[in-house]
Amino acid sequence: MTLATQNPSFLSRILDSDIALDITLTGFLLIVFSSLLCGLCFSALYIYNRRKDISSSGLALALVVVPVATAVVITMVGRNIATGLGLSGIFVLVRFRSGPIQTKDLSYLFTAICSGVLSGCGYVIYGILFAAIMIAALYILEMSDWGDSHADSMILKIWVPENLDFQGVFEPVLNKHTQSFRLLMVRTTDFGSMCELRYRIKPRRKLNQKKLLDEIRTRNGNMNVVLIVAPSIAERGSKQVI
Repeated sequence: MTLATQNPSFLSRILDSDIALDITLTGFLLIVFSSLLCGLCFSALYIYNRRKDISSSGLALALVVVPVATAVVITMVGRNIATGLGLSGIFVLVRFRSGPIQTKDLSYLFTAICSGVLSGCGYVIYGILFAAIMIAALYILEMSDWGDSHADSMILKIWVPENLDFQGVFEPVLNKHTQSFRLLMVRTTDFGSMCELRYRIKPRRKLNQKKLLDEIRTRNGNMNVVLIVAPSIAERGSKQVI
């Protein structure tokens, strides 16, 4: 006998969050598969938005598993939401103990957990609706680079010998090839034998990167020049070294 035959008002009870009180096999499977569907959608969106970045395969997997685990835990503890959230939080803590995670990636995880909480409480339709709305919102925000004031910027690192007076040396080249630039840092390297200049630049449209680097090399004694075209993942090694 299915859950629908046991209770003729099954659809209304999904909206009234009564499933968690007297869970049956059909209701349990409905909660699991609905939260799994939401998790797969969040994971697919994360993979798509990070296709040009170095995405975390572990987080993509976690986005599928965590909503299901959250929904199951909350379903089993009934309406004690505090206990359910406390137990489901263990999954998140275990996953991210060993390494840092970007704040932007946390938004995917927390929204996926919220959809699992709604499904676990019995609000299956609301959980799916919430997931659909948040997936659309996250997609639009990612595509519009919301909040990223340096979306088109690059980082330029120039090494010069210690005996070179670099004041005003590279400004003509940067004025020629960039819309704007700002000197971020000057430091010595190799026991003071060289200086490193670090600029944030906003390039002109159709920037010829090789020409920019060649003109800089003629002014810094043909020493190293690094152009980081993706500053947001610079610490993960996305560099162009000439």
